[in-house]
Amino acid sequence: MKLISVKTILGLSGLLLFACNNEDFNERGEVGNPSDYISFGVTPADGVQTKGAARADVKEYVAGSFVLRSADSADTLCVRTVISDGIQGAAIGEKPITRGKPLNPVNPGDEFYEAFHVLTIQDGSQTEFFMNDDVKKGTYTDGVWETDETYYWPGAEHTLQFYAWAPIEGRFTSTPTSPAELKFGYTVPTNVEAQKDIVVAQTPCAGDYKHAVPLSFKHICTAVRFVVGAQMQPGTIQSISLNGVYNAGTYDMSGLSDTSAGSWTLSSTSNFTQSLTDGKMTGTEDQGEEITLVEGTFMMLPQTLPSGAEVVVEFQDDATGNLRTLRASIAGSEWPIGKTVTYQLAITPEYEFKLEDNPQLDAHYEILLTNLKVTGVPDDKSWSITAREETTIMLQSQMNNYAKQGYWTDRNIDQSNIDKGSARGESVYNGIGSGTFPIAIFVPENIGDVDRTINLEVRFTDSNDVIETLKLEQFAPSWYGQGIGCERIEGADCPWGFYWTKDFKLIYDLTGCDNDSRESIRQYVEWTQRLHDWANNIFIGWLIRWIFGNDIPDLSFVEMETSQVGGGLFPTTIADKITLNLGALETSGIALSTTDGQANTKEIYNFEGLQLVNEIISRIESIPGYKVSTEGEGVNPTNNASIACMKLNSWHIVDAMGTPMLKLASDDGNPMWYLPASGEVSGIVDTENSLSGNYWTSTAIDDNENAYKYSANGSTSSESRKSELHVRAVRRR
Repeated sequence: MKLISVKTILGLSGLLLFACNNEDFNERGEVGNPSDYISFGVTPADGVQTKGAARADVKEYVAGSFVLRSADSADTLCVRTVISDGIQGAAIGEKPITRGKPLNPVNPGDEFYEAFHVLTIQDGSQTEFFMNDDVKKGTYTDGVWETDETYYWPGAEHTLQFYAWAPIEGRFTSTPTSPAELKFGYTVPTNVEAQKDIVVAQTPCAGDYKHAVPLSFKHICTAVRFVVGAQMQPGTIQSISLNGVYNAGTYDMSGLSDTSAGSWTLSSTSNFTQSLTDGKMTGTEDQGEEITLVEGTFMMLPQTLPSGAEVVVEFQDDATGNLRTLRASIAGSEWPIGKTVTYQLAITPEYEFKLEDNPQLDAHYEILLTNLKVTGVPDDKSWSITAREETTIMLQSQMNNYAKQGYWTDRNIDQSNIDKGSARGESVYNGIGSGTFPIAIFVPENIGDVDRTINLEVRFTDSNDVIETLKLEQFAPSWYGQGIGCERIEGADCPWGFYWTKDFKLIYDLTGCDNDSRESIRQYVEWTQRLHDWANNIFIGWLIRWIFGNDIPDLSFVEMETSQVGGGLFPTTIADKITLNLGALETSGIALSTTDGQANTKEIYNFEGLQLVNEIISRIESIPGYKVSTEGEGVNPTNNASIACMKLNSWHIVDAMGTPMLKLASDDGNPMWYLPASGEVSGIVDTENSLSGNYWTSTAIDDNENAYKYSANGSTSSESRKSELHVRAVRRR
């Protein structure tokens, strides 16, 4: 028979074994025809990735980033994950310091294991192996490997199928005992330098095979390495740990093919730590420089990381000498088989981003007024916060007047219905240095079935790495049986409103205010009083009706006394006193529906232009120096349950002939969140924030004095409109 020898080549996909005839080797000086037995050889291949080499044909992708935080300090360590094809080996010409180093594809004669194991199945046998032996490097000539026992080709009438793996030593807990069970067990050594780069291969061929038999060795572990990221403060990394990762399993070679690397079944978890002998100095390295040496590459089992898996870094900063432990969860991320996962670490100086007030938010549209506290960031260091879930951020000082009153304003719209930009800031907020930043965070409604988390991602301007994630928690509505959901957090108790005697007046004395403010108030009052007449104007009537629909306000019950200041031909007219004759308004016949709280709430809000009266009051009460007095008995129109619910909606600010006006942002002009009618509260429930006591409905009793309330169990009864009760807004699905 002709000698069939088998060589090993390491290529892009791993190691490659092929058969060749006896002309490739010198004859051995021993008894027996060298053409009758099988031997093995190693041949190098060129053009393969090595340690530190960057090649365009090696694919890599960013798999994500996360932040490690010290439990007892504000130090932050940002981690960026990159996954690349293959497992990177040592540089050309390097001898392996330990066998924990990845195999070198360029110089396999030096870097490959001293032996590998071969199983051979003849004619598909399921009971025994034709060959079950270690293959070792021979001594009679360079590059030839052999078994202690001589094996001969069985002949053309038979077939052989080869399986091989390397290394032959290590934490193998079991190996295949018959062709029916091609599995071996493996436990990753705790000592990183002892961890193996396991490779496997398979190929079928005929018994008298006389040509090259390709046998590709595939990497079946995942190489995990750590390198320097974009920003590193001066200090020393003392150790790096992978905690709570799978460390043991069984590998099944039966699924091994040209396109598949087989599969692992994983079991227990463990922790792995590299203590760096002298520590890794940081602050001066180039990005991408190794933190752990090549022989310190973690050679781990491929896996989707289980719950509790984390990266832990011990870091000592030069400034204080303090040793800090920083950790981050990597649970749920993937270590793909046969690939290299590279973690880029970016250690920034001690700093902190924190929201001073960060309560759980309600399900409706919310404005969170809070202070962003930034510490440890240099004065010239700029940063940004990117909000998710359509959330926006702005300085409180830049809020419009309506937002300051509690209205969730969305867009600025001109009188041609053209969008002129955000009325609530942007999704990215930029800042610089440290300090206290009073911000307003506009959070859209959550009308899902579950609570949600909204992430605010902090980055330094010169990096894409997320260095901090601030989290906002928002409730979902408590949905109940009528397809309606209620809000979860109750505001301050308030009256139903629209309660007053016929002589009730609110009287504002403005003589103690500055003249500019008094002129502005006078102009606004005169403008609102003209709206009713303008609604019939052929040129601008459409605009008024577009904003108010058919509820055009007539503010004839608002009286104003004025005077003039300044001499010359053009004196300035200013307001001295504004009297709101609310008792003149007849409140019977409004909000009587027992089934449509949405309509009731809108009717109350638009009643006789009271939303404009409330704006007049708001503008006056924002000016220092005013005085207010009352006549008769009544409830201030700004304080009622329906207005509290209307503010929980989204609004546009419309430019109405130079004066800003509020308009509901909904397509049909109806509020999404409203005060429920008396017939919409049956079954209302909140299992987390239970209802207790009495609440207002939006259903009035037609007597100018009372409205319907409901108790926590949903039963309804009459109550004086001036009583202060709880309020829960609701929303239809």
